[in-house]
Amino acid sequence: MTPIHRYFRDIYLGVWTTMVGMKVTLHHLFMPTITVQYPHQTLKYPERARAALVNTIDICNGCAQCARACPVDIIYVETVKALKEEDLGLLPDGKPKRLHVVRFDVDMSKCVFCGLCVDACPTGAIHWKSPHQPVFFSRSAAWRRWSKYSAEERKRLLERDAAAKAAKAAAPSAHAAPPAAPKESAPEPDVPKDAAPPIIPIEGKKEESE
Repeated sequence: MTPIHRYFRDIYLGVWTTMVGMKVTLHHLFMPTITVQYPHQTLKYPERARAALVNTIDICNGCAQCARACPVDIIYVETVKALKEEDLGLLPDGKPKRLHVVRFDVDMSKCVFCGLCVDACPTGAIHWKSPHQPVFFSRSAAWRRWSKYSAEERKRLLERDAAAKAAKAAAPSAHAAPPAAPKESAPEPDVPKDAAPPIIPIEGKKEESE
């Protein structure tokens, strides 16, 4: 190949490889520009997109199945049993709510967005929501606290629950069996004081007689 042929071949290869590398760029060069003015405008997410985790605490029954299903242990749930006269509302299945959910915290800075907590929730209280996650600049701001109880109410309910458990443990069981009466020993036989002690034969030995 002559030098002139190599010269034009190099020009052709340079133009061709540039066109191949710029194929995507040239494709978008003639497309209309679409700009989302965030945060005033947001993209529309698919229905099941794992964008933001939220909890409708009013229908949460406090079962803590989400906390048990979480692979990174970032869900913290504390409950207190409600009294008989307390009305906490109804759950989606029509049953009354029996537990005060005094704590429901999630550390979103460690969330892996697996969705296992959403699948485990029997009432649909914890679910995904489409909007973007809010911006935060500290780890403490990443915590989601969904319980509606104040610190004073939470402390009061926990103390009430601890006192009820202590009283239940201290009270004797109503179904406990009464203690067994001591067995009476059999009366000893009347033996004269000058009587000789009984002879107890020993097996395996012959009496030396004769």
